[in-house]
Amino acid sequence: ARAAGLPVEAVAAALATAVPESRWRMEVTERADGVTVVNDAYNANPDSMRAALDVLVHMARGRRAYAVLGEMAELGDSAVAEHAKIGQHVARSGIAGLIVVGANAAAMAEGAGQVASWTGECVQVDDVGAAVAALSERLAPRDVVLVKGSRVAGLERAAEALLAEDAR
Repeated sequence: ARAAGLPVEAVAAALATAVPESRWRMEVTERADGVTVVNDAYNANPDSMRAALDVLVHMARGRRAYAVLGEMAELGDSAVAEHAKIGQHVARSGIAGLIVVGANAAAMAEGAGQVASWTGECVQVDDVGAAVAALSERLAPRDVVLVKGSRVAGLERAAEALLAEDAR
């Protein structure tokens, strides 16, 4: 803004009115109880997963952070190793809780468990309904939740269910 000679306030105001063109890509919604849900369930690969987790940590400053993560599809022979690395990234980032959804993402839980210094909690569940139930038991006002996985994981349903809880 400054380099272009534009007032920072004007640029910030314009950006605040931006509307996403694609659903389920870093959609941030704050519930009435202050829980922030970040729905990034459109797609996932190792780089986008790490980037989204880093955003979660940044957004959560001083608040508890939870990650609801599903599989990263189409990784071939490196799938187990890449999922484990994501679990390690979660643990090293200091995220309070990891909900791993589906058998194909199980290595994330194993990876998180390999980080001895992590004091967070990891829960592995079979499906979206179980993920929502597990997270709902743990959530408190002002927590921040990232929901991310490849399309095949169907995690957009988890984000939608978390937001629907706000309407009750």
